Amino acid sequence: MPDFGEAERRILNYFVRGTQVVYRGRKMTVREAGKPTCLQGEPKTDIYVLVAEGEETEEIKISYKKENADFLENKMNAIRAEQLFGTCWRRIIENSTQRIRGEFEKRIRIYKKKFMRTEQGAITLGWKFELLNKPGGDLSGKMNLTPRQVYDVYAGTNLSADKKNAWVNGRKIENSGVAEYILVTDGVVSAQDIIDRMIPMEQYIIAHPDIYFACKALNYRTFATKYDGNRPLAVQVDWKIIDGKLTSDLIFDHPLEKNGDEMAGRLLACMNRLGIRTTDDIGQNNADMRKVYQ
Repeated sequence: MPDFGEAERRILNYFVRGTQVVYRGRKMTVREAGKPTCLQGEPKTDIYVLVAEGEETEEIKISYKKENADFLENKMNAIRAEQLFGTCWRRIIENSTQRIRGEFEKRIRIYKKKFMRTEQGAITLGWKFELLNKPGGDLSGKMNLTPRQVYDVYAGTNLSADKKNAWVNGRKIENSGVAEYILVTDGVVSAQDIIDRMIPMEQYIIAHPDIYFACKALNYRTFATKYDGNRPLAVQVDWKIIDGKLTSDLIFDHPLEKNGDEMAGRLLACMNRLGIRTTDDIGQNNADMRKVYQ
């Protein structure tokens, strides 16, 4: 089965200039097709097609998903969150994580031994925030969004100007990055097949009104002395020293405003003061053991 990039290119290859399709009941000819791009990140439109009937033209802007795709946004930061959710983005994310606060509180934060997919020596710095079209584990839930906000997430209507007015085949096209259709398939056979299968965004959202969030841990790996990037964290682990012991609290009210570097800096400062290099050095004498897997 082709990967996403290859599948996307196959779809584009069907829209060769001069190809004829029936679009909105009219026989039209493909004049141009391409993938919208921008300097950073990606627009919501994956396939841009310009069709014409005589001198009259129509734009077809498609967001493409494979049938097994679940991620809608997997590198969420504060700028992207505001573009997707508007000015109340902090409250929306905090309300989401607070609803499952108990699940966060139950989580182990120090792993002296390997536990499931978490490697030995890991210490949690916090949790990243991702959007999905279905639930994604224990640290997951349904977003409390209006239909308009759901539409904005899928279509990209609130994205920054460079993502909305993306570049196609070397020229900037206004609103080319705002998707109007969604195509969910692993295989198509022609340009007309694509036109017939794509679903208007409004119609798709009526059938799929729910968006889910999932939070994935960012861990400092003490034996490797590194972590996987300076990612913004929706919920952070505030490491501190109380009565000579390494302990921690969770921060929910600064979603995506503190990142991996800041939280790792706090952790490492505490570890240095206590003479801790790896989780092998952690014990009853220098750490609160209630959140330690050993």
